[in-house]
Amino acid sequence: MNLKKLTLYSSVFALQGLSNAVIPVLPELAGGDSGDVGVFSSLLFSGYFIGALLALVPLGILADRIGNLKVIRFGMLLTALSGFVIAFSNVPLILGVFRFLEGVGCGAFFPAAFSIIAEWKDSQQSLGEFNFLLNGGLAAGVFFSGMFAGFGIKTAITSFTILAGLSCLLLLSKAGELLSPDSNGKYFKRSESENSIKNQQGTLLLPELKSYLQKARKTLFQTDFGKIWAISVLLYGTTGLLSANYADYSAGFLTKPELGLAISASYLAAMLSSLIAGRVNINYKNIVRAGIVLAVAGIVLSVKLPLLAFFLIGAGGGTAVVGLITAVSRISSSGFVMGLFNTGIYAGLGLGPVIGSFFLEPFGYETVFFGSAIILLTGLFAKID
Repeated sequence: MNLKKLTLYSSVFALQGLSNAVIPVLPELAGGDSGDVGVFSSLLFSGYFIGALLALVPLGILADRIGNLKVIRFGMLLTALSGFVIAFSNVPLILGVFRFLEGVGCGAFFPAAFSIIAEWKDSQQSLGEFNFLLNGGLAAGVFFSGMFAGFGIKTAITSFTILAGLSCLLLLSKAGELLSPDSNGKYFKRSESENSIKNQQGTLLLPELKSYLQKARKTLFQTDFGKIWAISVLLYGTTGLLSANYADYSAGFLTKPELGLAISASYLAAMLSSLIAGRVNINYKNIVRAGIVLAVAGIVLSVKLPLLAFFLIGAGGGTAVVGLITAVSRISSSGFVMGLFNTGIYAGLGLGPVIGSFFLEPFGYETVFFGSAIILLTGLFAKID
């Protein structure tokens, strides 16, 4: 692995590991046995995703305006700072604010990172490797947070904060400069429309924002981007609905360790499938379809075979996202468009469980799960050129 990839890959591993290291210890961070623990747990959990969702598009635009490397550096610095505060503060409100800012750091990092990778000659393979380590970070964050909780509930948070800090040092060094298009021109290509936006850096902000709105409308309605975005919402909305409600659904037949094992299997599958999907010589449209089929199979099997179900769901998500990002990069590799794409992922994760919860009481878990699988199947009929 070359130094350029090591710098970017280590950053995504640290960022994702820190984001998930909080999840197993949410009750303790929220105040233990206090009466407001449920409210603060929700704040700590949701704050990250809200911060990322709100930051993705504006910071994707900023990446086009000032350069991907600067925005990636900002994202990782904000992530490391947030991790430091979370590691040493015990005030729930402060923890909630910095979880939100950690999400903003995530929103800064991903559009710029995907934009950089999309310009590499081996972009599909690199996307697979990148998503492998992305899911590896998520799995490591959950696993080590639980394993090290006996030494202190924030041991894993502190460890991943240190990793994030080391990644910042790499990004700020000469190694980070390798990610800059200016220092690696032979791997960099930019369309005329993206160049025109880049050349507007000296103009007023309002006309530039207007040009981005026009570009967004054109991207959504005059290309296949709208279909790609909708598929990502469906994929992450339906699988997020299952993940958010499975603990309650499985309470009668799964122990906590068994549930943890099943969830870990989903991350492991996503790691392996991302790596494989990035290396196979298969059309990206078929990669997306294969991911949808795997995820649907996982949702259906969740009522009987949870371990296999979560493995298939993780494999489906890891496979599909490689194909989806490849499809987006054929339309545009700008930070703005990559940020717009990522809003679909976070919109699905944020809205899917909320919308689905309205149907749980009248219809029950299994009916809602099956219904979501049928809805996800409609993604197979979307024609992406």
